[in-house]
Amino acid sequence: MTSTLVHNIGQLVTNDPQHDGTKLGVIEKAALLIEDGVVAWAGPDSDAPTHHIKRKLDAKGRAVIPGFVDSHTHMIFAGDRSKEFRARMLGESYSAGGIAHTVEKTRAASDELLRSNAQSLINEAYSSGTTTVEIKSGYGLTVNDERRSLEIAQGLTDETTF
Repeated sequence: MTSTLVHNIGQLVTNDPQHDGTKLGVIEKAALLIEDGVVAWAGPDSDAPTHHIKRKLDAKGRAVIPGFVDSHTHMIFAGDRSKEFRARMLGESYSAGGIAHTVEKTRAASDELLRSNAQSLINEAYSSGTTTVEIKSGYGLTVNDERRSLEIAQGLTDETTF
């Protein structure tokens, strides 16, 4: 069994109201025990288990929060709708083509381009604290194009939706 104790946590957000009576379930001056990739214990640092700990990580008083699960992304696409978005935000009319433009560009793009674009977006999400990404199809609008999008997505995440 692998075990890691994260200690010296300034604030640990557990999302368990039993810890502080709020939905966040914050524990001040906390520790967290992870065994085989699963949280096995969370509580005050002074009560942290000491047996069979293979690795200790010092949080140096920082906050520890749950990772973000992004359960609704459409990362398999090509094209750029930033001009359309800007016009919409400014209340201006636009003629960028909307989703039809993205569908056209996505259908015409190579698998490699779509994969590369999506991987870049996933990397950005992970570097910002996202721990899980679900990718939906949506810019193919035919069964074959949607299937193609999902085949690309399945190489990037286990979480996909048609």
